[in-house]
Amino acid sequence: MNGPPDIGALLEQARRNEEILRRTDQLEEFLLSPRALRPLLEGLCQRVAAIYGLDAVSLALADDHAGLRLALEADGPQALPAGCFHCARVELRMLVGDLERPLLSNRASDEALRFLFGQRGGLCSAAVLPLWSRGRWLGSLNLGSTSPERYHQGLETHFVRRLAAKTAHSLDAAVLYEQNRLFERREAAMEMAGAACHELAQPLTALALRLETLMRGLPEGDPLRGQMNSLTAEVDRVGELLRKISEVNRYVTKPYAQGLRIIDLRAASAAGKPSTPPEEA
Repeated sequence: MNGPPDIGALLEQARRNEEILRRTDQLEEFLLSPRALRPLLEGLCQRVAAIYGLDAVSLALADDHAGLRLALEADGPQALPAGCFHCARVELRMLVGDLERPLLSNRASDEALRFLFGQRGGLCSAAVLPLWSRGRWLGSLNLGSTSPERYHQGLETHFVRRLAAKTAHSLDAAVLYEQNRLFERREAAMEMAGAACHELAQPLTALALRLETLMRGLPEGDPLRGQMNSLTAEVDRVGELLRKISEVNRYVTKPYAQGLRIIDLRAASAAGKPSTPPEEA
């Protein structure tokens, strides 16, 4: 027969669970606060490490998630925040095997630890939490500890799954936020382009007709003809710019003076599908 339960051990386990729950609630306050993608990434790893007392935290981002990549490039190419890196699904699967459930281990290889955290750094145990939302793989949240007892096989709890689910939800919400922001920018760019074309087309047409009339009135060999031809060429150039503005269907920017960014007419009016926010991307 089994002996009576150890009341002290049960109370200690209850206390630990209560503390884990408190920390999880604290992290959820951060995760569930609406924010853009980059601010979320900039604070996530540091926040998780501080709340749970971890020695290393990293976030692997799926490199085949179109919506995630589009959101990351919303304000132009930028380096990923500290602790974040792009990861191919096949690479992570080779290290952890199953991407459907968290992996906890105190026997991770040096290769795996360097891949997940960039360095070995005395880490003895790690947890890899795959992030899934709406049936799409977003990446993984990776937790590292110098204690071999912190994470090991068979220790998985619902707290780990809860952390993965909340992180995935927050990441997916930030991606959708960025997609909607890009859509709104595109709509604003198209409205501005339409207004510019409407306001400029008539005076430009009148200017072209006036130049043509003046050219017909000049005798052959008149030195003013050369200047008039140059003016006509500039008017044609402005007309070509208006044509590009009228074809703007995407929000694409390029660097400008003093750190500003302006719409890249060539790229924004290039042939192709408009960058509407893909719901399933």
